[in-house]
Amino acid sequence: MTKTAKKLILLMLAALCLMPGCDARTAAKQPIEEAPIYDAIAPGEELRERPAADKLFSINYDPVAGMNPVRANSSANMLFWSLMYDSVFTVDDNFRVSSEVVTDYSSEDYIWWVFNIDSTIPFTDGTTLTASDIVYSIQRAQQTSYYRERLSIIYGISALSEDCFAITTKYANSQFPALLNIPIIKKDGYFEDVPAGTGPYRLAESGDRLVLFTENRHADEMPVDTIYLKDCMDTSNKIRAFEDATIDLVTNDPTGMYNLGYGSSNETRYYETSNMDYIGFNMSSMYFQSLRARCAVNYVIDRDYIVAELMSGCGVPAALPVHPESILYDSEYAESFVYDPAKCAALFESAGVSDYDADGELEMLVTGIVVELKIRFIVNNDSTSKVLTARRIAEELNALGITTVLYEMTWADYIAALEKGEYDMYLGELRISPDWNLSALFQPYEGDREDDAVFQGLNYANNKDPRYSQLYGEYLAASDDLTRNAKFRELCRYIGDTGIIMPVCFERREVLTHRGVVTGIRATQYDVFHNFKDWTIDLS
Repeated sequence: MTKTAKKLILLMLAALCLMPGCDARTAAKQPIEEAPIYDAIAPGEELRERPAADKLFSINYDPVAGMNPVRANSSANMLFWSLMYDSVFTVDDNFRVSSEVVTDYSSEDYIWWVFNIDSTIPFTDGTTLTASDIVYSIQRAQQTSYYRERLSIIYGISALSEDCFAITTKYANSQFPALLNIPIIKKDGYFEDVPAGTGPYRLAESGDRLVLFTENRHADEMPVDTIYLKDCMDTSNKIRAFEDATIDLVTNDPTGMYNLGYGSSNETRYYETSNMDYIGFNMSSMYFQSLRARCAVNYVIDRDYIVAELMSGCGVPAALPVHPESILYDSEYAESFVYDPAKCAALFESAGVSDYDADGELEMLVTGIVVELKIRFIVNNDSTSKVLTARRIAEELNALGITTVLYEMTWADYIAALEKGEYDMYLGELRISPDWNLSALFQPYEGDREDDAVFQGLNYANNKDPRYSQLYGEYLAASDDLTRNAKFRELCRYIGDTGIIMPVCFERREVLTHRGVVTGIRATQYDVFHNFKDWTIDLS
């Protein structure tokens, strides 16, 4: 039977409201919006069918690392933890927050929070969820490097009853629930490799597959009863397994050092991340003590070109420190930073840059002294796209006579240069927490940075202005959406007008599947299987 005929039959079954004998989990599905699909076909390459399938839906896993999501010691196994474990809250592909575990929550001051939960949700061991299980999961997550930073805001947490728990935070944050996208395990299960969970699947006794947990509330909606686990941890084996359809889904970071090439005929979907690429400055640099000099650089960042050509579309141009998909993004203000080299040159001139000694090269006046321009621009060389981006920006500046020397450095040397302040300008990447709080990047520290000191923190700019952190505090403490959005706009304008950082884009990641196998995917950076119940999987 052809695929076209099969699709016609499925449409007829749906229209007849599921005649007897049909599979409700397939025919009852309604078409949903999903991320655009891109064929991974090179120009001129012949389009071919996917490799012969084994009629099993399989994914990669690490059999040695265990599957405890709170310990988070395997990136491969973390990929599918949401199939076995619910999260306290979830963050969707538009960065909105929701929960299927917390029924309601409240806070009058955004410091003392009370959460009520659905205590009828079953664990795979036959017990039901309690507030103590959630408290235990969060407390254990606080001790792990993977979750520690986002949970550092918590001052105290306790269960008030079987179905209610409370959290006290160190400061007011109305967006705090977004930080609780934490997996839930059974109390006292931290040291188990596979603790009991409340997700739609459980690990089979054989250890090589996930099987449907029939007591789960979404069991009847899952697209398959069994998900097979294949050990393909070696990079070449993983690529080969995907080519041969031994595994049916992989993810990829096309802008990172571990970018893998999957050459078969496949479908690629992007999902958005909060990973921001940006230009930062050393505020102690004699070249960038002037805000006009810093702001000038904004206008040689051709964000559209960088994303489209240097990143092959694997990003979203952004001039503000929040993803353009967020309701907080002020598009009108962002437009004021459109690529304009002439404006860059004019701003540098107003900052005292000119050819003072008539040698055909530009210099800068620093406290009345003519100083030759030689901007030290650093970038980590692990990422090809970042190196290309930095080269492009350096070329733009040099074309205007702003002498810029790019240093493409190993990760260790790059971090050492940032910590010691041995740079004027840098290209960085930062994964922003779901509450869009960047205050740590600007937080002033006590005293001055010593040349031989190891700098601790994220304030690489050596910023001493407390206004940035104050504005973030006002945004997080805002009591309603209207005020919160207004405070964030004020914050973005202060960052943009002072030029302390210049966002370039937000990175995207890839989910790859074989042609025609999976539809309905809406992955997120926190959960590739975010809407798994809405997927349709064709293994014919």
